[in-house]
Amino acid sequence: MGLALETIVGYNDSLTGSTTYDALTPNSNQSFTVRYYQDGTSAYLEDIWLAFAAHPGLISIKSPRLHDDVLGINLAATPLGAGSGSADFNPQTVLPGFIQQKLYSSDVLSVTVNGTASDKAVGVFNVRYENLGGVNARLYHWNEIQPNIANIVGIEVTPTASGTVGVLGSGVALNSTTSRFKANVDYAWLGYQTSIPVAAIVMNGVDLGNLNVGGPGDWDIDDTGDFFIQQSITYQTAHIPVVNSLNVGGTFVSIADIAASTAPTVTLLMAELKNRMGTPVNP
Repeated sequence: MGLALETIVGYNDSLTGSTTYDALTPNSNQSFTVRYYQDGTSAYLEDIWLAFAAHPGLISIKSPRLHDDVLGINLAATPLGAGSGSADFNPQTVLPGFIQQKLYSSDVLSVTVNGTASDKAVGVFNVRYENLGGVNARLYHWNEIQPNIANIVGIEVTPTASGTVGVLGSGVALNSTTSRFKANVDYAWLGYQTSIPVAAIVMNGVDLGNLNVGGPGDWDIDDTGDFFIQQSITYQTAHIPVVNSLNVGGTFVSIADIAASTAPTVTLLMAELKNRMGTPVNP
């Protein structure tokens, strides 16, 4: 099976404030068009996160093949802390776990936001493919990973966001800060934490089908510390990425943020596995 998980990041660095929604721009090498996937299989929109720089706003994901092409999936978020004007709560989950939207092969999604004039917005969402031609990401169920864990390890990396709001910065290799991986050993990526909140944290490499895989750079470790375990259990599907240590030099971690050039310390919670994982076969 050509399993694939892709984290899509879109941005707008100056909203118009109009009643008409403003388009988000997808990151380089990404698109809001659903990838063509194999007949007889499915793809799903699974999670949506949203960040605004200073004011509340809304996101709309729509197409004529979804519920409607007026506003479609229309969700709200605010960065503001209760009783304050500070932007404390970026990013926010606006489509929580257990809720999926079936997507249609090659469908063109319209992804737009509405907010205050001159505000900035970053929208992030995950799409999971059961069988994407040319890709076979190493994704596994928690019940496959858990009994195979030998040791837990925290791997620190220090990626920097782009100088342009919402754009993924240059990636840093998994072994860029420390080279403690054991030779030719599989490692499962269970979750992560960040020293400061950012809009999105993604990993990209051959073991992931050369697609961006990740989630929100939330301040709360309860949301991200076991992020991929939660995804696997929630959706009862293969969600936990596995990377072989031979590939860590070519596996990169990147971030995008609602502010330019932020530089958090990101700690990746990984599990050294006793045995190498076989080819994923169960979506």
